[in-house]
Amino acid sequence: MLAGAAVRLRPVRAEDLDWLVSAAGKPSAFGEFEPFFVGEAESLRRRFEQDGLLSEDTTRLVIEDRAGRRIGLAGIDDVDLHSRVARISATILEPAERGKGLGTDAHHSLVSYLFLHRGLLRIEAFVAAGNVAARAVLKRLGFLEEGTLRSRVFAHGQRHDVVVHGLLYEDWSRRSADSLPI
Repeated sequence: MLAGAAVRLRPVRAEDLDWLVSAAGKPSAFGEFEPFFVGEAESLRRRFEQDGLLSEDTTRLVIEDRAGRRIGLAGIDDVDLHSRVARISATILEPAERGKGLGTDAHHSLVSYLFLHRGLLRIEAFVAAGNVAARAVLKRLGFLEEGTLRSRVFAHGQRHDVVVHGLLYEDWSRRSADSLPI
């Protein structure tokens, strides 16, 4: 389990599957800007049976608030241990819980874990170009916008651009050291 200031990230449990399929399947789950989806319910269940949604390359974690309520989904994808790079995501699936810093805390927890405990040197995040709030979260955490993948995904009947964000360990560690009280 990863613990942030306001959230905990934990492995998906069997009893989370129905909630996950239902919550992620609602149009409000990812908002109008995030044209991504968790996948078909049966393929999600099959993968859970195989690896618990925890593998070297792809991991899914439930985001809980401090009261233990499930509020979102976090992911670590495309882990490349040779290059020491991975891509992260964190989505607050419950619309009423957005705008409270919970997504920022979840992203921060993933970044800290991957840099400090997995020894990664670069973390990436892909965000729909129109998702200004998510892009602001990444910027606050020190990510730089590195480019746009034009027409990268198809969702809601149209093509969408995706903005690539990157954060290097040396930038993150310098920024973290600068923010420590002396």
